Amino acid sequence: MSKRSKTKSYGIGVDNSIGLKLKLNFDEDSKTSYGEFIANENMEGEPGEVHPGILATLLDEAMIKINECMNLDTTTGEFNIRYLTSAKIGESLYIRGWFIKKNRRIVENRAEIENEIGKIVARAKGKYIEKEE
Repeated sequence: MSKRSKTKSYGIGVDNSIGLKLKLNFDEDSKTSYGEFIANENMEGEPGEVHPGILATLLDEAMIKINECMNLDTTTGEFNIRYLTSAKIGESLYIRGWFIKKNRRIVENRAEIENEIGKIVARAKGKYIEKEE
């Protein structure tokens, strides 16, 4: 299991006063992570919109959650994101990540964020490097 501090993590840490406090679930059968997030005004980029860096963090966390739940101790190696539309402050955002494959020490995952009306806000591909023991 990953050795990162879950309580202090910026994305998911409950003890990080400035963190996102993202709560993600994991479905073992489909190897899928999922959760809901509502950004507040402290996460604003353009007026009324969620900062793209916050969206990137949500996507990365969704993919990291998969690895942790599959007992893979990884670090982010490559992360590609495509922003499709803006996300609004105060709206529900639905995050989903899914496992693609593992080849030796490289784990590939995908993730996306959907807004309240079902429009995809952003998509990401991630490659995660399994740490050596």
